[in-house]
Amino acid sequence: MSVKHYANYQHIECQLNGEGIAQLILNRPQCANAFNDQMIAELISAIDQLASDKAVRGLLLCGHGKHFSAGADITWMRSMLNKSQQDNQLDAYQLATLLAKLDQFPHPTVAAVQGCAFGGALGLICCCDMVFAADHSQFCLSEVKLGLVPATIAPYVIRAIGIRQARRYMLSAEPINSQTAQHIHLVHELAASEHLALSSHAWLMSTINHSPNALTTTKRLCDHCHHQPIDDALLRYTSELIAKIRVSQQGQEGLTAFLEKRPPNW
Repeated sequence: MSVKHYANYQHIECQLNGEGIAQLILNRPQCANAFNDQMIAELISAIDQLASDKAVRGLLLCGHGKHFSAGADITWMRSMLNKSQQDNQLDAYQLATLLAKLDQFPHPTVAAVQGCAFGGALGLICCCDMVFAADHSQFCLSEVKLGLVPATIAPYVIRAIGIRQARRYMLSAEPINSQTAQHIHLVHELAASEHLALSSHAWLMSTINHSPNALTTTKRLCDHCHHQPIDDALLRYTSELIAKIRVSQQGQEGLTAFLEKRPPNW
């Protein structure tokens, strides 16, 4: 199977296989894939490329080495100590931009988590549609230990685990084992380390035969409904949406293929 490799990044790898599954790999194993400003910029660039590539049908986010990511790189954090508040805000906005782009990625996304995922790494995880974690993985919202707050990742973490669990783990900075992470909905499924990549890939492959337009629209639907009260405006939005989809090219093809008992031609 042919594999397309994107730009020659320094801190990540980005590739696309013949099935339409893109792989975005954190590639700083010597420092537990801790991210700095350059890695963040590279991730933003790669996600933009993948989002605009019509061959892409899904995205797998993972990391080389023993750990998924230790969060922010300590050298990068030290460098920000001598920067102004404005410089720090611009720097933090880059991470916020990365999280938003991953969260709004138009195709199904999966995070495969091994080893440790600390601090800002939990933001990346919570922006993905599906999360598989190795059964001995460890998580921690560790920011308050350093006198910091999990600001840019908070919207996504709170959405994933709820405000009660978020307040507990953001305030205590206590470690979260894989079983607890699954229980509080930080991750969806656990897998043995040797099966992590296979399980993640299999879930993405299960979406390949679905309508690309329906998948993208469903992700937008979930985001819209999450932020709206169930009122007349939402009733109109959802009814107008399904009507629009039913008469769309892929909606027509999907229903026709089902009735004719044949695979749809997307």
